[in-house]
Amino acid sequence: MGQAERKHLMEWLLLIGSYGRDFLNRQTDEELERLYNLQIKGMNKE
Repeated sequence: MGQAERKHLMEWLLLIGSYGRDFLNRQTDEELERLYNLQIKGMNKE
């Protein structure tokens, strides 16, 4: 996962508050990449 993707995901999770930040801090890069890909797929469907 690149820095740009990670930064984007962090910003997205900040939108859902500190819970999102705590959640992000507990995830591995592999899990974060999967979540990021799911988010992008969801955005592309809209």
